[in-house]
Order: sequence, then structure tokens, then C-alpha cells
Amino acid sequence: MNKFKGFTLIEVMVALLVITIGLGALIESTGNSAWQATYLKQKTIASWVAQNQIALHRAKRTWGTVSSTKGTTEMANIEWRWEMKISKTDDPSLRRLDVDVFLDGDDSLKASLTGFIARL
Repeated sequence: MNKFKGFTLIEVMVALLVITIGLGALIESTGNSAWQATYLKQKTIASWVAQNQIALHRAKRTWGTVSSTKGTTEMANIEWRWEMKISKTDDPSLRRLDVDVFLDGDDSLKASLTGFIARL
């Protein structure tokens, strides 16, 4: 009969391995969640920028010719760059507005929105 009770070195090492694998998965999951939250925040704000540009164009009530315009705006303390393309549609009394939004200084598209404006 053995007087010593406790864990062997092998049992301790296996337990540490299981804990290490579990913590690694937890850290990776937390990092992915933080990245996803930032990504979704940027996409949401960029879509607001695009909606604002379409609303501003509609509010001016100007019937534009086919063209492209660019600009920058600040929203949520972030500088955004937008590009609007105005194009004809099959209906001569409608124009199509395509707005692409980027983080200023970054070429990856964050949001793209299409709207229409009617001739008054």
C-alpha cells in the first residue's frame, strides 16, 4: 500500500496541457470578437456616411448630369472618404446614385449604397 497520495508528474503535465489549449482557444476567440466589433462599427458608420451623401444630394433638389464627385466627411471622430457616381437609368426622369465609402487613407471599401433621385 502506497502512503503517498497525490498526482504524478504525468497527470500534472496532461492537466497543464489541457488548460493551455483551453486558454489559447479563449484568447483567440476574444481577439476575433474584438476584431468583429471594430469591423461592424466601421461598416455601420460608413453606411451612415453613404446615406447622408444621398440625402444631401436629394435635399439640394438639383437635377445632376451624369458625373462623379468625391469628398471627405467626419463622422464619429473618424475621417471618411466617399465617391459618388451619378448615372442615367432606363427611366429618363430618374438618376442613379452609387456611393462608395472608405476610411480616409485606406483603399478598402467599407460601404456601398445605391439610391435614386427623380427629376422634379
